[in-house]
Amino acid sequence: MYNNRLTRKIVTLLLLLFLPAQGLKASEPAETVPEEYLTIEKAKQTALENNPGIQQTLARIRSAKALLGQAYASWFPTISAKSGYFYRDVDIQPDWQPDIRVKQDIRETTASIELNWLLFNGFSRRAETLAARFGVEEARQTLADTQRLLLESVATAYYQAQLAQENIRVAETNAEFNRKLEQDSKVRRQIGTASRSEMLNFSIRTLQAESDSIRADKDYTVACTVLAELIGIPDKSIVAIPSFSPAGKIPDDTIPSFEQLLDIALKNRPDLQAADARIQAAKQQKNAAKGSWMPSVALSAGLNYTKQTGADPEQEEHNGYAGVSAQWDIFTGGRRSRVFQEKKAAVYAVEADREKVKRSIESGIRQALAGATAAEEQWKRQEQALKMTRQVRHDIERLYKVGSASLTRLNEAQTDLVRAEGYTANSRVQYLLSLEKLQSETGTIAVSSSAKTKKSVAAIKQ
Repeated sequence: MYNNRLTRKIVTLLLLLFLPAQGLKASEPAETVPEEYLTIEKAKQTALENNPGIQQTLARIRSAKALLGQAYASWFPTISAKSGYFYRDVDIQPDWQPDIRVKQDIRETTASIELNWLLFNGFSRRAETLAARFGVEEARQTLADTQRLLLESVATAYYQAQLAQENIRVAETNAEFNRKLEQDSKVRRQIGTASRSEMLNFSIRTLQAESDSIRADKDYTVACTVLAELIGIPDKSIVAIPSFSPAGKIPDDTIPSFEQLLDIALKNRPDLQAADARIQAAKQQKNAAKGSWMPSVALSAGLNYTKQTGADPEQEEHNGYAGVSAQWDIFTGGRRSRVFQEKKAAVYAVEADREKVKRSIESGIRQALAGATAAEEQWKRQEQALKMTRQVRHDIERLYKVGSASLTRLNEAQTDLVRAEGYTANSRVQYLLSLEKLQSETGTIAVSSSAKTKKSVAAIKQ
């Protein structure tokens, strides 16, 4: 009883340690998966299509493109048309002719069309257009970074679901084993070769295994619910997730070095590229502020038409004009200088933010690399330990049935096997998640997710 309780505590602690671990490069079961099953590739692709966060980021790209369109519009002339109809009640008594009083009802019709074209404003317009263009690039890279983080979360939830499935299988296998021995002990008790405590031992362990199965089933439901939220579908739509065998082939691929991974990340991480775009946009906004020290030159042209009826005499006028105007603000009370200093400080801020992102990438890669290396070695050893533990349990079971091994030794062997299977499943999930984490940290997870997900980090080099 104590050993079993200790086992459950250890398994629970390991779940708490391993399950929250964030993701890495996934691997699919070697066997053919039925089409209705939700594979890791389907989950990722569905998340990219349905997740509200992705849709929100796409809307921000459209907004950035609209701002770029507004910047382009400033290069074109503005044409305005005006018209009006007015009724005027005129009652005039001139001071210079007090004996004359003019009273008329005048109806006035007006129409005009005007063209204004900014020809030059100190290159501010060009800088503002470039800043808007870099804003679009930043929005696109933000979308890629959102996809990267989303796919990492999807992988984490997906493998948590698979781990819960494996825990269900282990618990059910353990329950079936004890259930079979319980039946055997009942038969032997009837013939006087087994005690009641021996039979109850297997009954208790069966109930405990069934309880572990219920707990694992709850974990599977929770993982599926989280996964459904991430991929943007109702949780009831997740029919089934394919389980994996805890005993899988150990990959022979060598995990790249830190220098290789960092070089890949510096070229592919979308958050770093978004920071570069922010820097360029800030620099162009600073250049736009410089333009306020230069004069602005604009072309103006127009046509005006006015007709008055009811007046004495009636009037009808039309005129046209065209010309070039220039404006140069010589003194603004220091406003231009303060605006320029603000934009200059903004450049320093985004440059510092980019350095912060770079340091975060370096730290993330070091941690992910250490996690992947350790997880790979742990999985190899757990696979070997599981094979030996399974053989030991098999041998002890045979000895117990012939009376050469005690009940306590059989309980210990079965407990060791359950623990080894749990450790192996956890170590495999931890390894898969560490590979997903490496893909995420190098910025290649969104690229590889649309293709068949491989079992190794070899795709990181591509």
